[in-house]
Amino acid sequence: MITITAPPDDIGSAALAAAARMTVERLGGDGDGCALTVRLLVDDIRSRSVTGVDEGDVTLRIDSVGTEAVLSMRDGGAPIQTEPSTLHPLINLGIITGSSVSTDGHANVTVVRMALQSHSRVFDHSDEEVIDAHAPASTVETTIRELTPADAAGLTTLMYRCYGWSYPNTDIYFPDRIAAQIDDGSRIGEAAFAPDGQMVAHWGAVRYGPFVVESGTTATDPRFRHRGLADQLGQRLLVLLTDMGVIGRFREPVLTHPATQGIALKEGATMVGLRVNCGRAIAQTGITDGLQDHRSSLTVAYAALRELPAAPVYVPDAYRAILTDVLAETNWQRPISAPGPAAGIPAETVSATTYDATNASAVVEITVVGADLIDDVDASLDRARRSGAKYIEVRLPTGQPAVAMVGAGLFDLGLAYAAFLPLLRADSDVLALQWLDDPQPDTSDWHYADERVERFATAVLANISEAADRAIRARRSAAGGELRRMVW
Repeated sequence: MITITAPPDDIGSAALAAAARMTVERLGGDGDGCALTVRLLVDDIRSRSVTGVDEGDVTLRIDSVGTEAVLSMRDGGAPIQTEPSTLHPLINLGIITGSSVSTDGHANVTVVRMALQSHSRVFDHSDEEVIDAHAPASTVETTIRELTPADAAGLTTLMYRCYGWSYPNTDIYFPDRIAAQIDDGSRIGEAAFAPDGQMVAHWGAVRYGPFVVESGTTATDPRFRHRGLADQLGQRLLVLLTDMGVIGRFREPVLTHPATQGIALKEGATMVGLRVNCGRAIAQTGITDGLQDHRSSLTVAYAALRELPAAPVYVPDAYRAILTDVLAETNWQRPISAPGPAAGIPAETVSATTYDATNASAVVEITVVGADLIDDVDASLDRARRSGAKYIEVRLPTGQPAVAMVGAGLFDLGLAYAAFLPLLRADSDVLALQWLDDPQPDTSDWHYADERVERFATAVLANISEAADRAIRARRSAAGGELRRMVW
């Protein structure tokens, strides 16, 4: 770890960039790319600073964390809601792997992640091809075992054979990153192998906080489908997670293929969410007709692997009906509660925003719900939209009574229900809301495992449509009020 402090002027910017270049090069990363990133961050700080007011030093800290170098820049300029849009091309070019911004009550904090050199090599597909959905079925026997770091390249190859380059989580195309995740325990999985050692099916999970994992990266080589491999892998993974002491797991079955939805329901999961148009178009061999011509959507299924500790849930009224129906399908001790008379509301909201250039999406994480929640979220939405986001998710801690007290205006911002995820954070469940640039998604290739899934999807789509209408009316009302004030 190294920490550098300098003024945000030309000399300070050059000093910070030079120190960052040297540090990241020594860690095995892209020093020139790091220096460019630092200069762009300082330029953004200057643009938000007021002469004579915000002229304090900025502090850059660089850490080596697993497979990445992490840059944290602190400044005292005007509050920041989203990372500088100038960083987005760097994400597209692979110079940085991600970024986020937040305020801690004292300063703005911008965090940028860069892959170290050994984890920036992309999958070499020169000897591979996407397997045709109608390829002859294989009759060879398979063996199943737990995933190891040595299997990372095999997993990447399997995902390429099934999805080509369209898989939404692009980390899957970097075998060294996958190996590092398996090695440090943040990624686990079960896989099936042919006699020649090729991975032919996989189902895994990634830790998502201390109590919950997200399971997924589910794929079966078309030549090995229709023999129950996915079901076997899912059962083995469930045993593995239970032995690890995981309390809950969620997964995101695609809407184009009801089989993965059905497996989740069969294993006792509850449909808790529907993320609509949340990612770029995907191609699933044998499932979609080539690459989709529209953005992809996912269901969200959650299963409690053991009894959840009881906790009250505070949500705005606009989302109560859907959440009530979700909870009615469970035995979770999650009463939707009204704030007590002594419930306080912090003055300021604490939030952080991340932008995913690959999927043209953003996530706004609210950690403290304050009296200025609507203004904070509105500003975050605006900046994310200006940065090109087509899907924005806002995540709220339902353990804070202030959510129900000051969150009513979220619906007027066009935010609809997306998902409810118990214990997603160490101290709270999370209600996820979604904004779509197109509130009328193409559902022509959606298929449901049963009537429950279809009924739930219909309710969420209706909530999306109503939220979009409310947002239009709110904008028109605000414009009309401004005009009347100008006239009078």
